[in-house]
Amino acid sequence: MRLANAAVVLGAMAVVLVGCSIGEAGNPTPATTTTTSGKPTTTSGTASDRPKQIKLDGLDACKALSANDQKQLGTSVANPSKSDLIEGVESTTCRYITAAGVSPRFSYNVDLVTGKGFDHWKGSGNLDVSPTKVAGFPAKQVTFKGTSTLECSVAVDVADGQHLFVQFLPTGRDVPQETMCQNAAKGAELALATLQTLK
Repeated sequence: MRLANAAVVLGAMAVVLVGCSIGEAGNPTPATTTTTSGKPTTTSGTASDRPKQIKLDGLDACKALSANDQKQLGTSVANPSKSDLIEGVESTTCRYITAAGVSPRFSYNVDLVTGKGFDHWKGSGNLDVSPTKVAGFPAKQVTFKGTSTLECSVAVDVADGQHLFVQFLPTGRDVPQETMCQNAAKGAELALATLQTLK
């Protein structure tokens, strides 16, 4: 599949993510709070066990993966892009892609979401969501129901009301779901380490 076609697929998937992942009407998400113990909480009010807080405000998504990170992942180009990952929620996005001529082709899409916590991803609609960990941080693995050939994403709890979202997107459909999810988690792990150096 040509890269242009991959962009079309990505755009279509972003629309599905927006349409499927927003909470049910009439059930607003509680605001971010702090428990009496002083521990950070998610926007659902539950205490977070993240090892530290990584604030994403003002950070550039195209610097979330260093040149060395990209070498490990097999990408070489970082393109800023507009994202509608969560409708009405601010985020900065970068698309890391393989160089021309490299096969198989794939990309990592990195979103730094500063207007909504990772507990936004609840597994409603067409999404399967399962809890996981990335470098000790609470995370959620997000995939589409009914298919194992499109993509895999990881949402990582980095700060109250903020999260890192990393999607692995192959251009072909011969990559196993498990491999896609391992790649997404690896991208998220590298991004977590690099983001902490940008402050």
